[in-house]
Amino acid sequence: MEATAHKLPVTRTARWWSTNPPESQPSKGTLYVLHGYGQLPQFFIKKFQRQVLDGWRVIAPEGAHRFYLQGTEGRVGASWMTKEARLDDIADQLAFLDALRVETAGSSPGDKNVLLGFSQGVSTALRWAALGQGGIQSWDGLIAHSGVIPPDLKTLEGDLSGGPSLDVLVGTEDPYIRDHGARFKTAEAAWTDAGGSPDRIRLHTFEGAHDVNPECVGQVLGRFS
Repeated sequence: MEATAHKLPVTRTARWWSTNPPESQPSKGTLYVLHGYGQLPQFFIKKFQRQVLDGWRVIAPEGAHRFYLQGTEGRVGASWMTKEARLDDIADQLAFLDALRVETAGSSPGDKNVLLGFSQGVSTALRWAALGQGGIQSWDGLIAHSGVIPPDLKTLEGDLSGGPSLDVLVGTEDPYIRDHGARFKTAEAAWTDAGGSPDRIRLHTFEGAHDVNPECVGQVLGRFS
């Protein structure tokens, strides 16, 4: 006997964290940061204290899937999705992130809006940029930090044409990336396949492993100052 699958849309409570720059520091804009697999945004956001002190408001949403990192107790982490019901999860992600952006829209029309994804968060960030309500043109900068550009953007009818540049950040000792040149070529192919201009993607390497590098992030954000 074969079971029949059903779907039931529900309302759920989504979480996000924010940190504002000192009042004495002129605002540079809003930096949205999407965490990696197994991380929690309330801790992940602390990796961007340098950017906060430099004048950026940082907003860190949480992936919908929370789980125990080991066994059935102890530390908890979150992820954005798995391969199961992935299209439903992508749709739910976009609805949450679009609503979050409306909720957190800056009051100053001159404020910059930059989107950063780290590790697993890179795929979610690029899908949001390509498929979100605001459109790719609503972003001033995109940062793919130690992650993979999703190869399904074109299949999902995502559009990266006419948007800002993409800065790809990779650590020299990242255990998940063996060949930096090959990884960048793969990223470049996924970027251009979804309409991104081949001359608007940059590779930045830093000394370090699979972790946020505040100095490298700061260098990229420096051009918005």
